[in-house]
Amino acid sequence: MNNAKHTFKYQPNLVSSLIVWSWTLLILMVGLIYWLEVMKFKWAFVIIGVLFVTLVTVQLNMRRVSIDRNLLIFSTVLNCSWLVIPRDQLELIAPVRGGVKVQIDGNTYQFLMLKKSRQALIEIAQAAR
Repeated sequence: MNNAKHTFKYQPNLVSSLIVWSWTLLILMVGLIYWLEVMKFKWAFVIIGVLFVTLVTVQLNMRRVSIDRNLLIFSTVLNCSWLVIPRDQLELIAPVRGGVKVQIDGNTYQFLMLKKSRQALIEIAQAAR
């Protein structure tokens, strides 16, 4: 068993990602509409722009899956109760189109990941079984 800690980025399933990113883009659209209505420089535009960039950065960097010893830890942005899966309780981890499918205790979770990250996650997670 490899005791090194591995971390990969992910996004939630497609429907959840669409909802979250739509709300994020809504902030940008409100700022653009407000700017087009006023057509003068105001600090509110800078604040909305900084808020949008901050939200995008947080959403991209906070969603991670870490493999530490015998645990798979799926971290989320706002929810403090992260999904923690011991490797020995992992029923299934399989690639699906555009992501990975994880099954534990009859519950199925799907996450969007890049192909290289998906393959590395599956190989490392199955190595201990």
